[in-house]
Amino acid sequence: MTNLNINKILNDFPSFEDHILEQLQDNDIQKEYLRLNLEDYAKNGDYTLFFKALERVVKVRTTVSQLAKDLNMNRSNLSNILKGKVQPSFYTTMKILRGLGAEIEVKFA
Repeated sequence: MTNLNINKILNDFPSFEDHILEQLQDNDIQKEYLRLNLEDYAKNGDYTLFFKALERVVKVRTTVSQLAKDLNMNRSNLSNILKGKVQPSFYTTMKILRGLGAEIEVKFA
């Protein structure tokens, strides 16, 4: 097989990102995806992965611009948060989650 044929075959497959975004069209999968990522964030403190997950959910639900408008936030600041460039306060994190319709439940072990 030539490189041209291999490249054509590879280009016919959806990217990993496209696959995730397709799966996230389902609201139940969105909820579980965010729950699991938030749980990981709480355990390991790595906000970049959690906010990447949050960015993906924003992409399938709305736009960053619209969410920023709905939350009365600066679009650029929200974008930087979702890209993991800025670690937001707990208040801002909760504001974003509530803006997406999330309810947070705290459990003590």
